[in-house]
Amino acid sequence: MTPKEYDLFFYMVRNKGIALTRESLISEVWGYDFFGDERTLDTHIKLLRKSLGPYSRCIVTLRGVGYRFDTV
Repeated sequence: MTPKEYDLFFYMVRNKGIALTRESLISEVWGYDFFGDERTLDTHIKLLRKSLGPYSRCIVTLRGVGYRFDTV
């Protein structure tokens, strides 16, 4: 797991059960001065799910909103 994936994972775990918008994830994990697009977040989520293996199902995609971390 890369440091950025860890930061993303830790932020999602701290806010488990809460729908997190793409904007909030980007601003909290990358910072307010992030210059890029939302596809960066999607790529990191994909890599994070790969790192989590069977626990990847804990990261739920909320179409049109963002993501949510749920416990199994």
